[in-house]
Amino acid sequence: MKKIVAILLVMLMAVAAVACRAKDEPKAENEPAAEAPQEAAEQPALGGNVAGGWTPAADFSLTEERQAIFDKGMAALLGVDYEALAYLGSQVVAGTNHVFLVKGTAVTPSQPVSYALAYLYEDLQGGVRILTVADLPIVPQEDGTLGPVEDGLMGGWKYAESPAMTEEAEAAFRKALEGMVGAGYVDVAYLGEQVVSGLNRCFLVQVTPVVPNVQPHYALAYVYTDLQDVSSLTQVIDLDIGALCEYGE
Repeated sequence: MKKIVAILLVMLMAVAAVACRAKDEPKAENEPAAEAPQEAAEQPALGGNVAGGWTPAADFSLTEERQAIFDKGMAALLGVDYEALAYLGSQVVAGTNHVFLVKGTAVTPSQPVSYALAYLYEDLQGGVRILTVADLPIVPQEDGTLGPVEDGLMGGWKYAESPAMTEEAEAAFRKALEGMVGAGYVDVAYLGEQVVSGLNRCFLVQVTPVVPNVQPHYALAYVYTDLQDVSSLTQVIDLDIGALCEYGE
């Protein structure tokens, strides 16, 4: 009997010691506290209307009003004949800035055609003047940026003689985009090409992501067609339509 009582006393003392250690043991200072799950932050829409920024046009067609703005602003320009191809977007200021895709043909016949972005300012009284006409860089760089076309460079990129989509170019473009999901691509203009072992082509496209409340934006899509006439999309580089604008005074 005495032996049983002694065993019980030892067990009670052990339990009390464990309880005291648990009570006095400090909590880890760096132990993270449990947090309630948070909802994902809403992402801004691509090509959305940012205050003071450039807004890509949802419709790039040349309406009579847009053509009139272009003709009025470019009337005094000499030396190069610019043809408006598409209306790309606008910027609201004290008035409105407009940007057009244009094809440039120099007065001197030996000069090759070029493609550029023409920026025009329309004031509150309806007057229009040129801000900038900047050649459109279409040469893809290794860092994902765009470089200028260098005339006469062997094996280099050159601007297309015509921005119109030929049957061959259209077929290559559509073939390369087969199976693409997540966005719709509409060709705006055929801008350039590079002869390699096959042919690289550059297209200006309007991209519309297949998600609600996201506005279209512009990009350059590059399509490679090999010697077996198989076409594939090699890269798509977003085009910042306001990047080349110089506002002047």
